[in-house]
Amino acid sequence: MNLKKGIKLIEEREGTGNYVQSQLYYIVAIRLTLNQGDVVTVPNKCLSHSIDRHLKVHDDGFFEHRVRIDRANLIPGIFYAVQGMKVKGYRKVIISPHLGYSEKGIPGVIPQNAKLTVEIKVLQEAD
Repeated sequence: MNLKKGIKLIEEREGTGNYVQSQLYYIVAIRLTLNQGDVVTVPNKCLSHSIDRHLKVHDDGFFEHRVRIDRANLIPGIFYAVQGMKVKGYRKVIISPHLGYSEKGIPGVIPQNAKLTVEIKVLQEAD
């Protein structure tokens, strides 16, 4: 498996479904964790461009929503991390700042130049 430079694979469980394809919609569950282990609990401030009205926030910090797999709807690190995944699959990756929120960060949520640990579950294909 070759991931883009700046993305480090920590853990993976291969899915049983079809490969994820760009430009299609999927239901995904994502958990963002900062360097010190703090879970980001306000996904609408982080991914407001990709969050829809079907957002579900779980007690374990995962937020589940419908998203189109493209660069306009995902930060680059997540977009590249899902490449090669299958539906029902899971990946845990560390994303370097240049593929995350870089020097801007998100005030009060994600610090500047933060590395992110991201866990991604592709739950199902969506319409």
